[in-house]
Amino acid sequence: MMRITTLLLCLILAAAAAGRYKAEIAVRAAKGEIHSLEKKKSAELSDIQVLRAEVAYLESPERLEDIAEKFTELEPLSGSQLMTAEDFEVAFDDGASNKAVKAVIDTAAPVEVADLGD
Repeated sequence: MMRITTLLLCLILAAAAAGRYKAEIAVRAAKGEIHSLEKKKSAELSDIQVLRAEVAYLESPERLEDIAEKFTELEPLSGSQLMTAEDFEVAFDDGASNKAVKAVIDTAAPVEVADLGD
């Protein structure tokens, strides 16, 4: 009886040791995966910082102003460039009588245009 109990306890001890070893291997693999993911995360965060810096440079007003001056003939808006509702209707009237548009134009309050100075 004593031999069977000893043998049974040895088998339980061996199973527990094997289970602990298997759990330790799984924990090491998980730690390695976490370490790998943390490295990827830091690399991605670094890339994001670089991209944000590039966007900030590309959107900088000074750079855009230089490009606009170099490639376009744009200038700030002046008061003489603004249209009244009547001017808009005359300029874009295609001959069709759109009652809804005319009703909006008729009920719209007049807008005063201030001369912004050139």
